[in-house]
Amino acid sequence: MEQKIELYLKQFPIYELLKETNSFIVGGTIRSLILNEEILDIDILTFDDINVIAKQIAKITSGTIVKLDENTIRVASDINYDISTPRGNNIFEDLSKRDFTINSIAYDIRNKIILDPMYGKNDISGKIIRISYLDAFKDDPLRLLRAIRFSAIYDFDFEMNTYNQMIKDAYLIKNVSGERIHYELIKMFSSNNPYKALKTLIDTNIGFYLFPELSDLKKPLPFLEQNILEHTLKVVEFLDFYLKYLDKSPFHYYLHRFKVLEKPENRAILVIAAIFHDIAKPKTHSYENGEVHFYGHDVEGAKIFKEIAKRLSFSRREIKIISNLILNHMHPHYLSSPETTKKAINRFLNRVEDISKGEEGWTFPLILIAFCDALATKLSHYGVSGHLKIARILEDILQEKEANQNKPPRLVTGYDIMERGISPSPIYKKILQEIEDLVVEGVIKTREQALSVLDEIIKKYKEQS
Repeated sequence: MEQKIELYLKQFPIYELLKETNSFIVGGTIRSLILNEEILDIDILTFDDINVIAKQIAKITSGTIVKLDENTIRVASDINYDISTPRGNNIFEDLSKRDFTINSIAYDIRNKIILDPMYGKNDISGKIIRISYLDAFKDDPLRLLRAIRFSAIYDFDFEMNTYNQMIKDAYLIKNVSGERIHYELIKMFSSNNPYKALKTLIDTNIGFYLFPELSDLKKPLPFLEQNILEHTLKVVEFLDFYLKYLDKSPFHYYLHRFKVLEKPENRAILVIAAIFHDIAKPKTHSYENGEVHFYGHDVEGAKIFKEIAKRLSFSRREIKIISNLILNHMHPHYLSSPETTKKAINRFLNRVEDISKGEEGWTFPLILIAFCDALATKLSHYGVSGHLKIARILEDILQEKEANQNKPPRLVTGYDIMERGISPSPIYKKILQEIEDLVVEGVIKTREQALSVLDEIIKKYKEQS
């Protein structure tokens, strides 16, 4: 391993400098080298003057110096060099005060040896997350989420005492800023094991301190067999599975419609939408005529999520997309009945695509959430076949639209409506949508046909208003 680290370091121009200093390569850099990961930052611990070392590295690399905190300076170049001061009088004291044993490994550049006093290499081999010391979470509660993130990314298990300490210290997460929490949430839910991350958040109670709103989902509701939290976990478990094996699923015909999920942060967005899709069900629960209802839980759920998101520093884009996914998550269920028309599905497409103008569409990912939602619920007599039918019809509609992209503009425009004495108003959108629906259904194909039905459509909306 020493030889591998040495060969890696030699490719960087700072190597000769560091050999002449009292410095070590530490933490995540060594962990990543052992795990054969891509390395974005080189973590350097120095017992020399941190400011002098930073200036020398910046000069060699033509990098920019950025002070991250009192003890860490970053030199931003082709790769980031993070230079920090020690947490003790020697390298062994420093390593014993790091968060987890897998990050408590150092490489002594001058003597070309690995220092591993906490047996971190053994824990990497054994796929174990273990805190380096008992008060690790008290000293920085964000480590509670980092532990879950590492577990999800690497598919590692928790050492028993570490897991018990996470439960004991779960309440401390309330003391962490929203910005830091948000970063960890996106990282853990964009991993290859989002269900594992959510299950750990729930089982350790950390999730309930992060999202007090989830506590209501645990409560049994009258006349409901399964509590909402159990259902939510099942939905995310199914979603996790299908994200892993989408190319082998019934959706493999439409993989090109899931391009938005190629970005890890967008997979996290989809998972978070699934976690909160039923957040308002306890608030909207009712029982009428022998049936349980949750009228408006989609609308209320979108509102509740916006409050959660603002609290945890989600971006405007994230809030817009996730809240709209929650708002629209019931529509695929409504459209999955055998009687659904192509016109209704086209309207659904237009409504959802308004969410994400300027980037790849979210319609098929939303159908995937609904598909998993249906699998996690007592299925109707036609199961989830209706959701797959929606996907097929949507694909037909999208192919038609893409084939028509280079054709002349739409058959009827707002000017045609204006010529008939209608002042510009929201009614324009409804009229043009109805014309487009008729085009999609094949009822009209020419401008003459479109104009022939325009007056009748205008008359209908005039009467309604």
